[in-house]
Amino acid sequence: MAKRSVCFVGDELMLGLRDPDGFGWPQRLARAERHHGHAIVPYVLGVEGDTTSDVARRWRAEAEARLAALPAAGLVFCFGINDQASDPGGVRVALPESLYAAERVVSEAASWRAAFWVGPPPVLASGILQAGRQGHTLIYDPVRVRGLSAGFAAAAARSGVPYLDLCEALGERYARALAHGNGVVPAADGQAAMAEAIEAWKPWRDWLDRDTAPNLYFA
Repeated sequence: MAKRSVCFVGDELMLGLRDPDGFGWPQRLARAERHHGHAIVPYVLGVEGDTTSDVARRWRAEAEARLAALPAAGLVFCFGINDQASDPGGVRVALPESLYAAERVVSEAASWRAAFWVGPPPVLASGILQAGRQGHTLIYDPVRVRGLSAGFAAAAARSGVPYLDLCEALGERYARALAHGNGVVPAADGQAAMAEAIEAWKPWRDWLDRDTAPNLYFA
C-alpha cells in the first residue's frame, strides 16, 4: 500500500463522542482508504469545544511535531460549529473574526503541505450542549452555521484551497444521525456519512491517487 500521513485538525466532531466504538470520521476515512490501496496514518488533532480561533493558535505546532519530516503528508481541517454557538455572552466568535482566522490558517497550511478544508456540517435547531467550556449552556443555530460555511467557501476560493461544503453534501441520513446524537455531534452513522463524503471528494481522491509510492510496512 501507499502510505500518507495526515493531520486532521478541528473540534469534537472528529472524536467519535457519540459512537459506542469511539470512531470519528477520520478513523473511518483511513479505514476506507485501505480499499483504495492507500494506508493513511491519521493524526486526529480534534479538541472538544474548540473554535476557529483556538485552532489558529495551536495547529502549526501540533502538525509540525507530526509531519515535519514527511514531505508527502497532508492536513484536513474541519472547524467552525463552535464559533457560531451562543452562550449568555452572545455568539462565541464574531463572523468576521472566524473568516479572518480560518483563511489565515488554511493559506498558511497550503503553503507548507497539501491542505484540504472541510466545512462545518449542519446542526439541528434544537442542538444544545450542556456545560460548555466556560460552564454555560451552548446553543447552536443551523442558519448561522450555514452562513459561516458560505463565508468559508468564499475564503477557500480566495486561498485556492479545496473546500467541501458539508451543509450541502450531507442529507437526510446525517439529519437522522444528528437526531440520534445531541443535535450537534451525530450518532455513529453521521460519522460514517462524513467519512464517505470526503472519501468521494475529487480533490482528496486526486491527491491520494497522484504520485503514490508503495510502502511495504503497510502492505
